[in-house]
Amino acid sequence: MFSIIIPTFNNLKYLQLCLKSLKKNSKFDHEIIIYINEGSDGTLDYAKKNNLNYIHNKINVGLCKAMNEAAKISTNKYIVYAHDDMYFCP
Repeated sequence: MFSIIIPTFNNLKYLQLCLKSLKKNSKFDHEIIIYINEGSDGTLDYAKKNNLNYIHNKINVGLCKAMNEAAKISTNKYIVYAHDDMYFCP
């Protein structure tokens, strides 16, 4: 299994599609870690309501810091870096 790290910056609609594609098209239950930069578009509320594994920062700290911070809490040997606007195929 993989830890899939997805940094996002106020891109809720695309993040939702990305997460749906992972659930639909993978037969594995990967660890998904979302790094929420700002989240003023409802992303933070969405993560809380759906019991998602996330880190939140009130400001946009950028991709590098988001990836490094999320990698610190990953529990799997392999890490996959994904964008919030990616769609995962079978």
